[in-house]
Amino acid sequence: MYGIRHLRLSLCRLVKDIIFVDLYYFDTLTSHVSFEFRCCRCTHRFLRLIMALTDRLAACKRLAELYKDDLRSSLPLMKTLSSLGDDAFLTLHDGWEAYIDSPVEKAFVEMTLSGMSVGPGPSSRMTSEAMLQDIQENVKLTQKEVVLTHEKVDLTHEKVNLTQQQVNLTQQQVNLTQQQVSFLAKLVVDEFTYTTGKISGSHQDQDFKKQLQMYYGHQHGNQQEPSQLSCMLLDVLLPKSLVVGTHIFKRCWRGKMKLILGLPDINDPRNGLLLCKGLQHALDDSRICFAYDNHEGEQKFILELLDRNLQNTTVWEYMQENNLTKYKLEQFGEGERKVALLSTFGQLKGKSLTFSNGKHPFKRCLAFHAKQAVRRAHEEGWLPDNWEPMASLTYASEEAKERLGTWLDMVRDAPAPISESSIKDDED
Repeated sequence: MYGIRHLRLSLCRLVKDIIFVDLYYFDTLTSHVSFEFRCCRCTHRFLRLIMALTDRLAACKRLAELYKDDLRSSLPLMKTLSSLGDDAFLTLHDGWEAYIDSPVEKAFVEMTLSGMSVGPGPSSRMTSEAMLQDIQENVKLTQKEVVLTHEKVDLTHEKVNLTQQQVNLTQQQVNLTQQQVSFLAKLVVDEFTYTTGKISGSHQDQDFKKQLQMYYGHQHGNQQEPSQLSCMLLDVLLPKSLVVGTHIFKRCWRGKMKLILGLPDINDPRNGLLLCKGLQHALDDSRICFAYDNHEGEQKFILELLDRNLQNTTVWEYMQENNLTKYKLEQFGEGERKVALLSTFGQLKGKSLTFSNGKHPFKRCLAFHAKQAVRRAHEEGWLPDNWEPMASLTYASEEAKERLGTWLDMVRDAPAPISESSIKDDED
């Protein structure tokens, strides 16, 4: 009998420890158990009472007690427990109290709290599957954003490429325009170059020569020598056939005279000089030019030698080399005429034109000739790169100087170099 009772007691203890049957049924089942077992039953009832999870603080204390030897594992569980909503805590509380002081209590608490997280509402429980799904959705959204970013970058690259292509096209157009302007400028410069090929028969025009004689006071030459005429540079009387009237701005360019220099008439006497044939040829061939000097109010036009090869060449030798005269030197005797004709170009350098009545040619015409002649002299290698004139090669107003220089440089299209105001200045 005692053995059966002992077996029943052992079975009851096993049932109590595993499934925690209600103490009422436990008392009924063990009504015949000894006093010792009843004392044990009272002790267990007391322990369950003092360990009851009355509130969240008590649950935290119980959790700390369970993990007192494993602080690292307790921290995330304690954080989750503290942040649970009310509904979620009640769900945990109901299950937890059923397993207090049992072998599976710790496993239950760890598994339950690990599957819980704080959501947007007062109570939220998110399983690992839901968390995974949320992460996957976030990843998909991020991938879409990355794809959109890549598309924007591709579009930006396309715009950059298009802009670069437009820049390249614009640069090509600019280069083409510069080539065209340079080509046109070269044509224009070549057109207005003073060479022997540009010498026309205009200097043989007796009407123009007569206009020059009247304007500069050489109407009848010398009364004692009516067949002779004075050269404006040599300042001596020479046979009329040896002195010619030459256009400064050439007669062959008369179609552009108003555009370039504002000339009203190509045969205007202020567009001409009376020079001996040798000097006229050298002037038309860019070997010499005239610089302007206005010292103390006195206007002078000084000869500049542009071809250094003529430094020791006489005017007479130059005329013979270019077949400009049929005279013989002996015909001029031993006077000042022969002396003048035997003057070298080097000796004539710096000599001024003479005007008996104070009238002078257009300054802008001589300036145009000087600029073009110096340009050709540099191209032909007659002048060194560091050559400087003795006086100014531009005679008009500051505005006219700037516009004339711009036009002659031909870097780009420019208006006609002479304005009404500068023409007026030249009339003074």
